[in-house]
Formats: sequence, structure tokens, C-alpha cells
Amino acid sequence: MTSLGGTALAATGAMTPDQIAAQGGISGVLWWGDEETARAIDLALAGRDGPIVPLIPGKPDLARVRAERHLCIDTTAAGGNAALLGGAA
Repeated sequence: MTSLGGTALAATGAMTPDQIAAQGGISGVLWWGDEETARAIDLALAGRDGPIVPLIPGKPDLARVRAERHLCIDTTAAGGNAALLGGAA
């Protein structure tokens, strides 16, 4: 996944849902397997402190592994003049 901007951490053996949730530095968990285990992992991830870590079941597509963020400034209230929003005159 490095070509998509991420670094995969592969498990070297079986891990419990709690062990998965205890991993630091993760921003998502990919899971190919049964629904019962997926639910247990999802609940363990939900109990973590900090940012939400999603469980991504099944093989991910590009939209799931590549995040893109946009900033949009609505200038409607300033009559379309962005300089008025920044206080510049």
C-alpha cells in the first residue's frame, strides 16, 4: 500500500480483537474473514481513546485506502469577496 500513501502493518500470527485495538499508529484495519470476528474487532476499535479507527471489511478499493481532503471557503456572506472574510480592506 505504500504506492497509495500508506504503510501496511501485517500481522505475523493470529491476533485477538483487543490486540488489534491496542496497536498504535494505525488509521484503519482491513479484515477479510467472518462477520462474528469483524464485529468483535469493530467493538474493540470503538473502545479506543483518540481518533476513530475504521474497520474496512473485504478487499479495499482506492477510495478506501487513499484519503483526500478539501478546504472550501464559502464567500457568499461577503458577496463573493474573500478579502472581506479575512478582515483585509
